[in-house]
Amino acid sequence: MSAPDHPLHELVCITGMHRSGTSLLARVVNLLGVSLGDEGALMGPGPDNPSGYWENRWVKELDDELLAHLGGAWDQPPLLTGDWALDPTLDPFRERAAEIVARDLARGTACRAGCKEPRLCLLHPFWRTVVPIRSTVVVVREPGEVAASLARRNGMDPAQGAALWLRYLFAATTEPALVVSLDDLTDRPEPTALRLAAHLGLPEPGPDVLARIRAHHDPSILHRKAPASSSSEVAVRSPNMELASAVWGGGSVDLDAVGPAVRTALAEGWLGPPANRAAIDRARAENVELNEKLRKWHRKRRAQKLKQVDVLLPPLPDGDDDDVDDDDVGDEGAEP
Repeated sequence: MSAPDHPLHELVCITGMHRSGTSLLARVVNLLGVSLGDEGALMGPGPDNPSGYWENRWVKELDDELLAHLGGAWDQPPLLTGDWALDPTLDPFRERAAEIVARDLARGTACRAGCKEPRLCLLHPFWRTVVPIRSTVVVVREPGEVAASLARRNGMDPAQGAALWLRYLFAATTEPALVVSLDDLTDRPEPTALRLAAHLGLPEPGPDVLARIRAHHDPSILHRKAPASSSSEVAVRSPNMELASAVWGGGSVDLDAVGPAVRTALAEGWLGPPANRAAIDRARAENVELNEKLRKWHRKRRAQKLKQVDVLLPPLPDGDDDDVDDDDVGDEGAEP
């Protein structure tokens, strides 16, 4: 299914793994001349991003609901294989997405707008059925720093953070994309801005635009070079982290560090992040407790029914109930 005719001719997909600098990337792309749509629909500043997220709140909300519909979440992405985005059951989400694009992104005479959302790494195939996406920019941050940031903010195990780093990166690059590192944005802003402008088909930025880009720093990532956030101290080494570090390649980001089959497996989710063991243990314990409560309720309900039967029926002749085993009255026969 191709994207339908739409007043917005092209959507610039601005994405990357969570805690990787997507907000900074979005602002730079915006300063280069790409509209981010209705400013009133953008999420306001927060503790994680004091300078603003530059992210459409309705796109984020839809993406979260879509991931839940597909059986996952941003931190436990679902398995997404083949032509999953063409599933007719997603049509209601498609209609809502088209409304968001028309209302918030297709503003005035602009034929192109940018949309920043980390979940677009996973869900860009769906959005391609709504609006043409001809330009994708992916920001990548050192995997140990990402894992450490997620550990601080979400209490996430570093191995899970590294696995998510791999999933998001390879899912985002199943279609052609320009990959830039967070180091490029923070340490080499001018040449990176020139690369972005060339990739997006924009005019070369002048001195005033470059000055504004240099002046824009995302306070949420200023702590990134602090020793406490280094991968050696916080993100305990694991096979996931070793693989992510190999792909990171010291900042060069080598997508060919793994073979095609592994790239596909990572992108689709066959090699997903490890489940949260503590959460699973709690869920199992709660399930056992709930099952025990249900068994007690069934036993009580069964006893009440037997008492009612005793009132209505005469007692059995002596010995006739000796062969009746209490286990013959199964729980599955009880009313819910």
